[in-house]
Formats: sequence, structure tokens, C-alpha cells
Amino acid sequence: MQSRLRTIAREAQRGFTLIEMTVALGLFGFIGVGFILALQSAHRAQGINQEQVIGQNLVRAQLEYIRDQPYLDSYPVYVTLPFQYAMTIDTAPYCTPEPCNPAPNNLQKTTVRISRGPQPLVAVSDLKMRR
Repeated sequence: MQSRLRTIAREAQRGFTLIEMTVALGLFGFIGVGFILALQSAHRAQGINQEQVIGQNLVRAQLEYIRDQPYLDSYPVYVTLPFQYAMTIDTAPYCTPEPCNPAPNNLQKTTVRISRGPQPLVAVSDLKMRR
């Protein structure tokens, strides 16, 4: 009778051992850490992409402004820059062969650079012709 009670008691005590629970929690921990690292990486990539898009839009707006201006030696910054963004505009006569003789072609190379803090984001060059 007692052996029968023991087998009934053993069948009623089905559950997980401490080792099984520790392994399961460890697996859930690794999966959770991997998921959080993937989210962090995606968030960082989204921030970098957003900075690049802002920089490209600022450069395009500035170059459109320069295209509408007469042929000048230097151009002012036209666009309103967000906080921590900086813009530099370089102009120089454009010439391809050496020695450089810029007078006949009347081309001007304008380079607009956008940076955020010490990090450069975008640099775009465009040519303008004196008309």
C-alpha cells in the first residue's frame, strides 16, 4: 500500500528541476540581450541616417540659392542651420588642364560642406558658369 502511495505521490509532483529553470532563464537572457543590442544598433543607424538627410537637404537648399545668384567670388550662407550644424562654402575658378587658365571657360566650382560638431557629414560640389 505504501509503495502505491509513493508512486501516486511521484506522479503528482511533476515539474521542472532547478537546472532546467536555470538553463531556460539563461536562454531567455541571451535572447533578450541580443534583441536589445539589435534595437540599439537600429536606433544608432537611424540617427546617422537622419543626420545625413538633414545635411543633404541643407546642401541642396544652399546650392539652389547659389544658382539663383549672380556670379560672385563668395556666397553667404542662406539657409537657417539647426543647432550644432555648420556650413562652409568654398568657391574657386574651375580648370582641368595644367597650367590652369580659368579666364576662357568662366566656370566656378562651388563646394558646400556641412558638419555637425567636429564630424563632417556632407560635401557637395557644383559648377556655375558666368553668363
